[in-house]
Amino acid sequence: MKQLRLNAYAKINLTLDVLGDRPDGYHDIETVLHTVELHDTIILKENGDGITLRCASPAVPAETQNIVHRAAHLLREAFQIPRGIEIELTKRIPVASGLGGGSSDAAVTLLGLAQMWKLRVDNRQLMELGGKIGSDVPFFLIGGAALALGRGERVRMLRPLPTTWVVIARPTLEITSEWAYKALDHGAVRRRPDTSGVVRALESEDARGVGHLLCNVFEEIVIAHHPIVGTIRERMAGHRPLGVALSGTGPAVFAMAANEAAATEMARGVEQMSGVEVFVTRTFAEER
Repeated sequence: MKQLRLNAYAKINLTLDVLGDRPDGYHDIETVLHTVELHDTIILKENGDGITLRCASPAVPAETQNIVHRAAHLLREAFQIPRGIEIELTKRIPVASGLGGGSSDAAVTLLGLAQMWKLRVDNRQLMELGGKIGSDVPFFLIGGAALALGRGERVRMLRPLPTTWVVIARPTLEITSEWAYKALDHGAVRRRPDTSGVVRALESEDARGVGHLLCNVFEEIVIAHHPIVGTIRERMAGHRPLGVALSGTGPAVFAMAANEAAATEMARGVEQMSGVEVFVTRTFAEER
């Protein structure tokens, strides 16, 4: 039986701006993303003649509602693969947290199955398939650092950060992207990201410059409705990080630290808060 074990890495949004509405119901965005070492694990096994998904986490949608199952089904149908597949998913990335766990799982499933089934598929084809599954999936097909435009499916690779320590804190609440986009008032946003400045800082491998420019337009609205997010942000900022921001539409908040000791100290400070899950990780760029 063929078997393949893969890691699906989380992401943080170094910038996130919403440029306007689209006729298809989505929104045009501009965002700089970066993968981090926090990851889920996926094991693919050839088995039977259908698609079976196993995951112990009760927070993960079952079988056909799951983005991983949809990814496997789409690839299998597109290339008329008769063989079945069993997918075992071990979750470590918090669900519905703004860290892209589901999209990363789907992207890695596409990459792994393309390898396992020896498909003649190029990166452009995979990106098109990924865009049908979820807006963040194309980014996770390349990982590292990237600028994403459109609804997120148009991706341009950027120079990744030098390895930088990151602390992620997630309160025990869920925020849907649908709610966040509906709640956002474009005209009321007081601070917008300097995306080009972040891109220049990345090209210069300037982690401090990137940290100084972290910005997410959803921060104000999320903090207004969920004050715990603001409290976490303030607690992190008190440890003098390189920068701190909301990731995605939240509720996870991340901070870039100057070194491992600073990250560990910050994590200890945030862990004292009730109902907050904390991860210490690092930026990461994998060769695809």
